[in-house]
Amino acid sequence: MNNRHIFFLIFVFAAIILFVHLGMPPLRGSEGRWAVIARYMYTTGNIFNPMLGIAPYWDKPLLSYWQILPMASMMGGVSELTTRIPSALWALLMLFLTYDLAQRWFDQRTALASAFVLCTSYGFVLWGRNAQVELTNAALIMLSIWYFFKHRADTKNAWIYVLGVLMAIGTNMKGLTACAVPIFCILCLSLVKRDWAWVPPAKVLFPAAIVASCVFLVVPLLGSLSSSSWEPLRLISRENVVRFFQPFDHKDPVYVYFYRIFDLAAPWSLLLPPALFFYLQSGRYRESRIFDILLIFGSVLLFFTLAGSRRPYYILPILPFAAIIIGDFLSRFLQGSLPSGFSLATKGIGICIGLILTMPLVLLVIKPYGLPAVADKFLFWAIALCIGALTMIMGSLKKQPHAMLLPAAFFWLIYTLAFIPWVAAQPGNLREEVARLVAMQRPVGVLETDDAKIIFYLNRPYAILPDLQTAQAWAARSGGFLIAYDDIQDPSWECLMHDEVWKVFRLRKAPQQPPPSVP
Repeated sequence: MNNRHIFFLIFVFAAIILFVHLGMPPLRGSEGRWAVIARYMYTTGNIFNPMLGIAPYWDKPLLSYWQILPMASMMGGVSELTTRIPSALWALLMLFLTYDLAQRWFDQRTALASAFVLCTSYGFVLWGRNAQVELTNAALIMLSIWYFFKHRADTKNAWIYVLGVLMAIGTNMKGLTACAVPIFCILCLSLVKRDWAWVPPAKVLFPAAIVASCVFLVVPLLGSLSSSSWEPLRLISRENVVRFFQPFDHKDPVYVYFYRIFDLAAPWSLLLPPALFFYLQSGRYRESRIFDILLIFGSVLLFFTLAGSRRPYYILPILPFAAIIIGDFLSRFLQGSLPSGFSLATKGIGICIGLILTMPLVLLVIKPYGLPAVADKFLFWAIALCIGALTMIMGSLKKQPHAMLLPAAFFWLIYTLAFIPWVAAQPGNLREEVARLVAMQRPVGVLETDDAKIIFYLNRPYAILPDLQTAQAWAARSGGFLIAYDDIQDPSWECLMHDEVWKVFRLRKAPQQPPPSVP
């Protein structure tokens, strides 16, 4: 097979692990927000008013919900599947852009290795199968940077308009990071390399900035006009400027990205430290083909580290560039062009990853205390994974590309084809528990605050009750059930359903007093 055929197989593999059983698991994390708001827009046709249950919710740009609506129209409604499909599609686009950019910077071998590293990374699979817009944001940032490198040498200046529009669209998906990160990276690259040849004349740059600003502002302006509210415009300042310089939440420590990048790029992130050390020592970073990628990698890391608001998944835009660095390092190792010390370290890391992949079989054999009995159902898959792990160990020792890389792909196939259906079939998940509650056909109230995932599965009117006293009066009047996220110590309430996160209570009936005796 030629290199294009190999990339086609990698692309098909990525599509399989992203799309197979995509709608099977119940909503998790913040996915419920996109599902509930998109369903409201789909059923009412009111696409400019995001309603999270019974209240408006302006914390995310409108385009992040709109991207779900075409899938909902084609598939007959908003579901777990249609809500997650956009992220999976953006993940595939990011995979293609990573391959193409690595091919431009390096060669076909490095491009294939980079694409494979990316699509078998934990962060790519996890967030590519998630309804939140984190992967969408990362892909759009990658698209802007890719477009800049592809067209910066164009003699015509039309490309600067297209770049501005791409970034403006991205800002209406997640926020201004889709514009700020590419600009920051481009400026850092130009400043360090002293290369400003790409900068168009002012008569082109200023009109392009105006066009991009208009594209950026048109959606929130339409939202403000439609809802008769300034919230869509306030969102721009609150979520991008205030959050960056004076964060009101998401205040992880300044060093969070320096260790969380290792789980996002796992398992290949183990190769990132030796790869960076290899390029930075002895001036190897001055090689033109690696210098740009190291600068972009460092710029993305610096941007999100300087931001006051931090969350581990914010750093997802760095994932393609980490994959290219690791892919080039792996390519050098497999070609035998690494110094002996780095080659030995890479072999050791490959062996460690292989040993980690043998752990499921080891646990099933020794059966430590606390291992559920149902784990025995995975014995076949654990044996197959162990065989792949041994293959990876031998491939690392003998520098055989297929033997070293394919076991990681096999792991994600097992995860998609076997583990996800097993988890989704377990009784007592959120979807089933809410269905039990709906089947009781009683009014439902929520104490203090609602949860978007429960709202989605409830799919019926409900009440938000500010305190227990109000809830008691409501339950006595309506005979409804109360959802709470903490135990209620008041003996007037009886717990009907108990979950790790939420509970359902009903008001106990007052004991009937015996009729007074007649003297």
